[in-house]
Amino acid sequence: MNILPEQASYHKVTLEEILLSREARQERQQLWLAQYQTTLISLTVVVPGEIKDSTVVRQAFNLAWQTLDKLCQQQKWHVVDKAVFGLPTGPEGLLAISNDARVVKRACVESEERNAVGRLWDIDVIGSEGIISRQSMGMEPRPCFLCSRDARICARERTHSVLALHQAMEDLISHV
Repeated sequence: MNILPEQASYHKVTLEEILLSREARQERQQLWLAQYQTTLISLTVVVPGEIKDSTVVRQAFNLAWQTLDKLCQQQKWHVVDKAVFGLPTGPEGLLAISNDARVVKRACVESEERNAVGRLWDIDVIGSEGIISRQSMGMEPRPCFLCSRDARICARERTHSVLALHQAMEDLISHV
């Protein structure tokens, strides 16, 4: 279920497209929650700038998807359904898992932290009570992949240039 890197659109997305994409993702998540009534894993890639679908982004997504697949096998989680969406706003993946959301969240964060490219992954775990945050689990916030500070602070303050962030992404992917 990989997204083919050579088919990346390199489309420059607008703010409106990003907002519509987030809304559509949330609607998909709600449909899956209603249909399967189980824990969901929602996968996207952290991508600064206007181009959200590139070869590098798809490579990062594919690595994350493969890692999640292995994690499900190792943990012996029952995967009820899974789907991948290749979108101009970036690849997205959904997995419906028959397991406790907090257990799934902890394992997903550990996978992100163990993998050198894991800082590029945005793995949301959604249970019946909503998205399980790192904070609600008593875990450290996601680190910036350039300076290791809280990524939310770096994003809000625009600490790093888009060019520097893209170069760091490419460097991470090239070492895999």
